[in-house]
Amino acid sequence: MTKRDLDEGRVRNDVSSRDVDNANIAVEASVSKRKRKRKRKKNSHGDDTSKEKDTPVSVNEKAGNDSNAANEVLARTVYVEGISFDSNEEELRSFFEENDVSDIVEMRLPTWQDTGRLRGFGHIVFKSEDSSVKALALDGSYPNNRKRYLTVRKAKPPKVVQSYYREQPDGCRRIFIKNLPYECTEEDVSLALVDCGKIIEGGVRLVQNSVTKQFKGFAYVEFKNAEGAAAAVKKAAKPFGLCVQGRPLFVDYDENKMKGSYRTSAGKLWTKEH
Repeated sequence: MTKRDLDEGRVRNDVSSRDVDNANIAVEASVSKRKRKRKRKKNSHGDDTSKEKDTPVSVNEKAGNDSNAANEVLARTVYVEGISFDSNEEELRSFFEENDVSDIVEMRLPTWQDTGRLRGFGHIVFKSEDSSVKALALDGSYPNNRKRYLTVRKAKPPKVVQSYYREQPDGCRRIFIKNLPYECTEEDVSLALVDCGKIIEGGVRLVQNSVTKQFKGFAYVEFKNAEGAAAAVKKAAKPFGLCVQGRPLFVDYDENKMKGSYRTSAGKLWTKEH
């Protein structure tokens, strides 16, 4: 090898070293720039962050108070049966308003899924306990000259649906939940499980009637890790351990493979969206 070849080799090595150094400098500059950007963004929201630290919102604390809230709502709720099948919610509401009970907050009147007609019973929640007492006085009335008379009674407390804690199947990350309120949303379920573990994107699946799109009251939730599913089942095994809108949930592991035909609330196939 000649001296000229050795000189050319040294030149190439020097150029290669400079390229590597330049690349490393560029990477360090990029990382530093990202750090400065995150720091500026954090500082710009410094006031909001500090407020959140001063007044933290604990979902566990909210869930823990659900039983008290449920008892308070129960005192303002009456159970009604004997509702005419061909009547509607507006007609029943008018009946109570005509009898000086007008502060109705909520009417939970089940309907048949095929026809949408009332099933003849339900719960009515009033704004005050005094109104619920007035409603009880209407027991045995015939609203709007109907042939059926109303039976109005105090609402009974919901049965505590307590999950049984069993050994977790190997690697099981999906759970089955029932006793959910019909008006709940995916966000409500996610908030109730937020302390159990991270849920995958689109992991909360509320089961709906294929025709009416009405929620059936049960759902499937898939966590990112098996530990999240175990935490949810263990927590729900305690009375009122997991609640949504004051209703205790039944939770168990789900080992079945999700059907490929499952669709989201928007009507799209889950497998295509996620």
